[in-house]
Amino acid sequence: MDFTPGEKAVLAQIRVLYSIAGEREQQSKALRMQWTPSHYDAYQRAFGGLLEKQLVENAGAQSFRITDAGLKAIGVSVPRVMPPVQDVGEPQGAPKQVRGRSAFSRLMAGLLGERT
Repeated sequence: MDFTPGEKAVLAQIRVLYSIAGEREQQSKALRMQWTPSHYDAYQRAFGGLLEKQLVENAGAQSFRITDAGLKAIGVSVPRVMPPVQDVGEPQGAPKQVRGRSAFSRLMAGLLGERT
């Protein structure tokens, strides 16, 4: 993918923000604070180019989110999502636990009566 010099500069700024916070979602204000007033319009256009290339996406009025493609563009490996661990339950034949008590202790309590 080809980038303009402005897009490269904004990507470098996003890389710094990501390295500090370690999160995809970033505050737009934190990025814009790095832009000098004399180059603000150029940086704004460059950021718009990154939006068009889908390297970042708007995440509300005051924040943006770095996409998978954006992470690759700034040289960060995309974190893999681990599948949820399935609860396999108790093994077959294992005594059932109810409120921390085994079936045998509940049986004995029923035969002998609850002791206090």
